[in-house]
Amino acid sequence: MAESSDSTAAVSIVARSRIALDALPRAITAGAADDASDIDVLHQRTTDLAEHLLLALSAGQLGTWRWDKATGVTLWDEEMERLFGLEPGTFDGTYEAWVALLHPDDVGRSLGILERAVEENGSYTTEHRVVWPDGSVHWILGRGKTVNDADGNVLGTIGCSSDVTDRKLAEAAAARRVREAEAVAARERLQRERLEFLGVINDLAQRTSGHLELMRAVASAAVPRLGDWCSIHYRSAPGANLERVLAHVDPAKQQWASDLRDRYPVDTSSPVGVPAVLRTGKVQFVKRVDAAGLTQAIETLRPLDAAAIQPVVDALQLTSVITVPLVSKRGIVGAMQFVSAESGREYDESDVALAEAAAGRVAESIDNAWLVEQQREIALTLQAALLPASIPEIPGITLAVRYWAAGEVTEVGGDFYDVFQVAARSWAIVVGDVCGTGPTAAAVTAIARHTIRAAATHGATATEVLDWVNEAIRASGGGLFCTVAYATLEHLADDTWSFTSVAGGHPLPIVVEPAATGGEAEARMLGEHGTLIGVLPTIKVEATTTVLRSGATVVIHTDGVNDVRPPHELDDAQLRTMVAEAASAPATADVVAERLGAAITAILPIPERGDDVAVVVLRID
Repeated sequence: MAESSDSTAAVSIVARSRIALDALPRAITAGAADDASDIDVLHQRTTDLAEHLLLALSAGQLGTWRWDKATGVTLWDEEMERLFGLEPGTFDGTYEAWVALLHPDDVGRSLGILERAVEENGSYTTEHRVVWPDGSVHWILGRGKTVNDADGNVLGTIGCSSDVTDRKLAEAAAARRVREAEAVAARERLQRERLEFLGVINDLAQRTSGHLELMRAVASAAVPRLGDWCSIHYRSAPGANLERVLAHVDPAKQQWASDLRDRYPVDTSSPVGVPAVLRTGKVQFVKRVDAAGLTQAIETLRPLDAAAIQPVVDALQLTSVITVPLVSKRGIVGAMQFVSAESGREYDESDVALAEAAAGRVAESIDNAWLVEQQREIALTLQAALLPASIPEIPGITLAVRYWAAGEVTEVGGDFYDVFQVAARSWAIVVGDVCGTGPTAAAVTAIARHTIRAAATHGATATEVLDWVNEAIRASGGGLFCTVAYATLEHLADDTWSFTSVAGGHPLPIVVEPAATGGEAEARMLGEHGTLIGVLPTIKVEATTTVLRSGATVVIHTDGVNDVRPPHELDDAQLRTMVAEAASAPATADVVAERLGAAITAILPIPERGDDVAVVVLRID
């Protein structure tokens, strides 16, 4: 070890003074012929030097020693004995006695330092503990150097020691305070991260649209914040298949684990892990995974192939595992598992509490997302049942229909359309919008569609068809109303068609006719606005007939296209411009419908709209 300049000076003083005192008699004998005054001066200087040394040693509470290599004897002064807890004169000067006083944990290091100093013929510094006879432990700082003969051979060592117990205790206390402060900071950081994670769950529940998407997002958010692995297991209903997602920071390991899970399914009757938690609803906490626990886990796998599975389990480096149930209002719907592996982290009870809190929020969120999906599926199925299964082909006409459900579809919408043949050369086109949503609106939709078909096939005119619908809806007693645009399309000649339309409270059809040479196509609205259907005993509607020729396009739509929240709403002029642009170039009705959909979405995306959109496009070839 390095030696300070102060320690070197102190050791040198010790060496010079003791050597001078020992050599004094020989100097007197050999120099009998010398002047007596020189001897007196030498003696006085030696005495002064010794006194100064003793004062310095006493002031610094330094003990000194001298070790003779030839004899193996070590000489300690009284202060040195006191530093080691011995009474004056009780140290026997042996190497073994000194080693016996050293703290067992410091023996090897202290002897190594001394041996290197002798081998390298230099000085050294060491700090070590000594055990006093009363059992108390003290810290000693020792500084020494080798003593050499005229040829440089090591004769022994000399040095001094001091008690530095107070300093070492102060350093230990300071280090402890630092560790405690770091531990407090770590706990605060962990608590903050935990609260943030619970907030993340709430945020994900609002932003994700499906329960599987939510499960994947939550599992990914938990890694590595709450573990090296996180898995979520969900069962939508008793007896349903268990849906599982798995997350790890390394996508390759994630895929690897998923493949293993598929290859070695877990026995659902297993007394440990996810199967047990799903059955009992009780938390399972393995603070430290041991060999016995791994063996038990392996035995739950099927088909059992321990020789193949054991290396895989070893590679996982499992350390600690928490498995908590997912409990919603419907009961136990799944389980959530956090696994510590590569990080070596060992969970504690606070981690279990966080896992339970997270599982509580996740369970309700996943369950609600699943229920919304079920409602959406039912609504879409019912909505599809209220729309025609297919659209008839009309020779000389291209026809396209679109239905876009706004927002989160959880109830049947009120928009509907229909196209059907009423005579050999005549077809009916219907677009309607029932007030409200849900089962009642669905019932009104069904009444309107079937009444329109019945009236049209019985030869009713356009205005009479709406009279039939008005009476039928009022007779249903549901208290709802609707808007209807009804039109008939009759083939007159090869490229000429008669289009007769009537609107009961509904947006008017828009026609785009081919422009004259060099001009731009213009869109115009057909007919007059009439009375809402189902409100008054008698309605007032007026039919308008238009002759359509080759290249003409007609668009019939619900008010979900233009009746939206500011600043996205469209006035009649803007609406006509949008339709004209969609039908400007030669295209089929299907292309026009796609262009309209893109234009509508550009103004305000369908999921952000508050009303569904139904569109029927027909184009004369």
